[in-house]
This record gives sequence, C-alpha cells and structure tokens, in this order.
Amino acid sequence: MSKIFTLGALAHRSKFIMKLGSLRKWILAPFIIPIALLIRFISPIVLIRTGGTYGSRIGHFSENMELYLCEKDHNLHPKKTFDIFFHPFKICNYQLKIMWDRHPDLNINQFAWFLHHGSKILPGAKRYEINTIPRDLNDVFNKSKIHLEFTEKEVAVAQKGLLNMGVHSETTFIGLIARDPLYLKNVAPTKDFGGRHNYRDSNIENYLLAAKELSNRGHSVIRMGVHAEKALKSNDPKIIDYAMKGYRTDLLDIYISAKCHYFVSGNCGLDSVPITFRRPLVFVNYVPIELVRGWYSNSLVIFKRHWLKDEKRFMTFREIIKSGAGMIYHTELFEQQGIELIENTSEEIRDVVIEMDERLNGTWETTEQDEEFQRQFWSLFKPNEKNTVFRCRTGTKFLRQNKDLLN
Repeated sequence: MSKIFTLGALAHRSKFIMKLGSLRKWILAPFIIPIALLIRFISPIVLIRTGGTYGSRIGHFSENMELYLCEKDHNLHPKKTFDIFFHPFKICNYQLKIMWDRHPDLNINQFAWFLHHGSKILPGAKRYEINTIPRDLNDVFNKSKIHLEFTEKEVAVAQKGLLNMGVHSETTFIGLIARDPLYLKNVAPTKDFGGRHNYRDSNIENYLLAAKELSNRGHSVIRMGVHAEKALKSNDPKIIDYAMKGYRTDLLDIYISAKCHYFVSGNCGLDSVPITFRRPLVFVNYVPIELVRGWYSNSLVIFKRHWLKDEKRFMTFREIIKSGAGMIYHTELFEQQGIELIENTSEEIRDVVIEMDERLNGTWETTEQDEEFQRQFWSLFKPNEKNTVFRCRTGTKFLRQNKDLLN
C-alpha cells in the first residue's frame, strides 16, 4: 500500500533532498562522466537513454508515461535502445509511482538521475535523453492497450474506501474536479504556478447543478482533489466532497479516476489519470482552446468564452485561433491582450454532462444541424505541434447556444 504523507512535509523535505542531490551530482561527477562517455562509445550497438518520469505533477506522471508505452508498443522509439527512467525527489502520488515501478516494460532506477545530469555536462546530450510529452502526435493512443493494473489487494482496499464514503459496489460513480490555485500554493509555495496558470481555475459552485442532475440519475458524484478552496456544499449523500472530508488517499485518487463511469474535469492535471485508463471524459471551462486533446475520442469539451474588454464583445472561435489566443498559457498574456475569460455557467456544465450520460446509455439524439456545427467548429483547427487529429466532440448545446461564434 502507498504511504500517506502531508504535501507540506513533502515540499519541505524535497527542498533539502534536491540540494543534496545537486551536491552529490558534482561529488560523483568524476565517476559519472566516464560512464556517460562509455554510453556514448557503445551507442552504435545499444543506445542507452535516461529521462525523468515527471512524478511531481500528476498529469505528466500519468499521461506522459502512458503515451511513452503506447509509442513503444508501436515501435516508434529507436531500435536497439535501452531506456532508464528516474523519479524526481518529490512524488505527487505514491500509488501511481508503485504502479509504474512494477510495470515490466519500464526500467526505473534512481541512479539514472546521476547519469542523466552527468551526460548533460558533455556535448550532444539530447541524443541520450528520453523525451516524453502528454500529446498523442503519432495517433497510437486509441490503438493501444491500458498499461496499468491494480493488484487484488489494492482493489479490495479501494472498494472498502468507496464503501466508507457510501458508494456501494453496484453504484456507478462519477469523478468531478474543478481546478483552483490552492493545490499549487501548498506543494510549490515558492513558485508562481498559481498566478501563471490561474486562467484555468473555475468555481466549484458552478458544478453543483450538474452534480445534482447526476445524483437524480442514480450516480454517486465524487468531488476530487487534494486541496480545495471551496467545499461542494450539498446535503445529498450521493454528492461526496472527497477533497474536503478526509476520504482521500493516493490509492483512491487513482482508483476512482480509473474506475469511474466517466469523469468531469475543469481542466487540471488529474484528468490525465482517467485518460490513461481510457475513461470517458467531459472537459469544461477548457482553455487554451488549441490545447484540447483532439486525439482523445472518448470525450466532450466545452470552452471558456473570450470577452474583449475594450470592444465589449466575445471573440469568435476563428478569431481566438487566428490571433494566437488559442495558444496562450499565461494569465498575464490574456490580460495584456485585454481578454477576460468567462467561465461556463452551471446550466452549460449540466447540459454537457447530460449529453455524456445519454451518449453512454444510448439515448442521446443528434440532428444534422448539430453535426454541421461540429464540422464547422473543428474545421477551424489545423494539425500542429499539439494535435495531429481531431476526434473529440464539442458539447452539442454549447455549440447551439454559441453558433454566432462559429462565424
């Protein structure tokens, strides 16, 4: 079982370990550099590469590694290559670490950290590094198997945790999360991640209407998260504020995301875990719009609208893309361009959640006009370094209500 640590203690401890690790790197440099030179010498026979697992951020820790294995399944990495990963000193989720550590197709050894940084001292280091990204640019994800599995013991412990929340084995449950800045304030208090990325934040209160609708349809709704600024207030026993009420464990974070009927995400790192396990996903408040996972076909997405403050109007989707606003990754840049991001309403979130629910139970009905709106919307997107295909769908009612933004 994974150990439970407080994130504050981990953050404090990791600073010391990182300083110690940097010191060790230089102490061991006389030993590491000869090994790095040997690796270069034998590279015509076998190419040894090293790289990190991005284990400090759950989105990269899950999706990058899963896509790496998908690419490996399809022989997209150089032949005669032996890859060795290392974990960072700070781990965001120990259950996920345990699962990657035991995967037979991954070689994870902390000594690779020293090799990796020793190699950087020498020229030509890029060739000996593993480059993983959370984007399926080779279109292999949908053709690949799921690479992570739970042990019987983990399943038993997780099911006991669900039962403790009032979620019985015969009950379908849905994971739900809204991004807010509190998590990064706790785990990275010295970095301005919150200020840089708070354009992605959204108000959890706007998700309550959707949660009530899902409860009425017989689902349990589990509000996910490690830290959260606001509670999801409800007296409904099927609406469970897991993030605020002391239920959360590293194991349940992964198990709920992996076994949910589907997942509703306000654009944050945890949504990579249900993707890794191929769960249907509803993205709401998505921005930047060109970072949408076009390749993930098992999803519906609705976006924040872009309000031009000086002109007092919404940007069309075409304007967002042509202006470059569809690729902005920094709160300040939106502000500099006079763009205010408008969150999805409670009704918009409810409507797209209903659509996913009815698509999964086979009762959703579409029209030719709706399909034309989809074609018009996705024709605006061109293959680029973030997406090579576009198979996801935009929420039907969202497009109906914003058809003027398709012009």
